[in-house]
Amino acid sequence: MYKVSLAIVTILMMMSCDGVQYALGICLEGQAKKPVNRDSSVSITLSEFDQQVNECIGWLKTKSLKDISDDRHIQIMVCLNTIFMWDLHGGIYDQLKEVSEKKNYVRDIINVYPEWVPNRGMGYYFTRLKMELYGTPMPYAVYNLVK
Repeated sequence: MYKVSLAIVTILMMMSCDGVQYALGICLEGQAKKPVNRDSSVSITLSEFDQQVNECIGWLKTKSLKDISDDRHIQIMVCLNTIFMWDLHGGIYDQLKEVSEKKNYVRDIINVYPEWVPNRGMGYYFTRLKMELYGTPMPYAVYNLVK
């Protein structure tokens, strides 16, 4: 009994569907998503990444943190992690960093998601989102940028 329960809990901890837990590939909202492999990055092109960065800038400029959806916070965090880990500078990358600093994103996001724990490298792991912010994030929390 305990082994089965532990296995189900482990599966649930490693998968998410728009912030809602799912098991066996069926989301509670009726949507299916692939499980997240924490040891691999999603590969996207630089132009796709730039588009996501621009979206993040728009959300942070026009919405309060509590009015941004979970999925969008995940995208913001992955973009910030990618900029940090790839050491990207200039243009929209600096703009996203600046708007997140003006919004006090790192300080105030813990008020939106108070269930967090420290991650490797003095960053944050938000348990509800199953996402890391800064520190030394695992590969799933950083895009692999390709040409």
